[in-house]
Formats: sequence, C-alpha cells, structure tokens
Amino acid sequence: MDKAFYTIRNMAVKLSVSEKTIYRMLNENQIPFAVKIGGQWRFRADAIDSWLNTRMNAETGNIKVDTAISVHAGLQQGAVLYRIHGKNRDESISELLATLPYSAAMDQQAIKVSIFTRESLASSSMQGIAYMGISDERPVYFPKSMVLLAYLEKPADFKALDGTATEAFFLVLPANRAEQAILEMRLLRLAQDAEFLQAIKRQPSRKEALEIVRCREEAIFASPGRGGKSPAPEKTPAPARKMNR
Repeated sequence: MDKAFYTIRNMAVKLSVSEKTIYRMLNENQIPFAVKIGGQWRFRADAIDSWLNTRMNAETGNIKVDTAISVHAGLQQGAVLYRIHGKNRDESISELLATLPYSAAMDQQAIKVSIFTRESLASSSMQGIAYMGISDERPVYFPKSMVLLAYLEKPADFKALDGTATEAFFLVLPANRAEQAILEMRLLRLAQDAEFLQAIKRQPSRKEALEIVRCREEAIFASPGRGGKSPAPEKTPAPARKMNR
C-alpha cells in the first residue's frame, strides 16, 4: 500500500514546500485525490503524478509539436457535451469545466482566468457559436491538445459582436502554443463554412459531430500533398473538323 499512496512528507518533498503548507493546501482543497486512512492523510500516487505532470505542462507546454493536429483529432481527444447550464458566458464555462470527467486534475481557476482574459478583448462568438481558446498572456497547457464542443441548455449572452445569443461553443485546450495556433486557424476557417455551421447547430450525437468535423475539415483543407484529390483539369474542346465536300 505504501507504493500506492504518498504521505504528507512525500507530498511536501514533491511540491518543495513544508508539511505545514501541505496541510494548509488540504484545508483549502488545493490538492486532489486525498483520502484518510487510519486517521492519516494519504494521496493516490498514480493520480498525484498525473496531476503534477498536468501542472508542469500548464507552465511550460508540451514541447513536442504535432503539426498534423486537426480539429477532428482534438475533438476525439476531448469531448462533446450537451445541456450545459449557464445564464451567461462565465457561468457556462464554469459548468463545462466542472462537467469534465478529468476536471479534478485540472486547475479550473487558471483555465477560466486565461479564457476570460482573452474573451475580454473581443468576444469569439458569432452566428450563435463561440470559438474560445487560451490567452497568450496567461497560457495554460495540457498533456495533449483537446477540443471541447459544448451545447447550451438555453442560448446565453456571450457578448457576441453580432448580438446573437450563443447556442454552442468550441473550446481549445492546447498542449503547446503551436498546436493551439493550428487548431484555432482550422476552427476559424470552419466557422466560415455554411454547411459546417448548419450541421453543428443541429446538435448531432458525438459520433455524428466527429464525422461532420472530419468531412468538412477534409473538404476544406485537403490538398494533393495531404491525400486530397486535385480538381480535374478542364478539358480544352477539340477543334472542329472541317467536312470535305
């Protein structure tokens, strides 16, 4: 059992703080995965290691960049969520982050501050859909890049420039700045595609949403070098033959 759990002393060493600080962090609910065994605090070793890795990535980012990252791949690694409650943008983001199955391992406050810092400059919501990401000024990075698609229970005020209430929003949680830029560029282009917008607003199932993103992304970004097909060249009409009389 000793290998499966960390003690207060182990945690103090790992975080480079005093044992007193660990107790304070426990009182303030700043350390997840803590349980009491025989009256003593113990911490699940595997979960704590994952949490600490996430915190490290949040500060430095994953330096290995996947230049082939796509919105479809990000959504596969992320989630499609339905009936997210919230009367406004801030409440909806809080509800979304609390709903995620891995939310306990995330610094939700840091994520919200980063998102709101960026959204305060200009709302990313247009035509009923928002495209949110992390602020460059307050970056938060994750072990792998994820795209979340959330549908609201009711349209909410996301302070959209066109005044349209927001029905759904995409949220990019990147592994590093480069992948964030790639995913946001692709989402921005998808946002200009009428077929994509119409299909996403129908609130399809997760499987259908993934297929919609894959198809539209391939149609928009396909090129001969990436497995796409070049458009067939126009045929030049053959010169008319003169009839001998």
